[in-house]
Amino acid sequence: MNFDITGQKAYVNDGPYRNQMGVIKRIGSEQTSIYKIVINNIDIDVELKDIILVDVDVRQFHDWCEQNGYC
Repeated sequence: MNFDITGQKAYVNDGPYRNQMGVIKRIGSEQTSIYKIVINNIDIDVELKDIILVDVDVRQFHDWCEQNGYC
């Protein structure tokens, strides 16, 4: 699969950064990946369930989640 959420545009679904657009960033290695969203040069810890990806095929994202153990 040639898909990764790193670098994808997204916004936060809930909380103090609700509806603010940012870019997904990966912290760590392939085995210990932690994802953050960068909004206005601020790294914000998020869970994948708390973000909405922009312009990403839902099926492709679901397959990526299953492949990487997030489902």
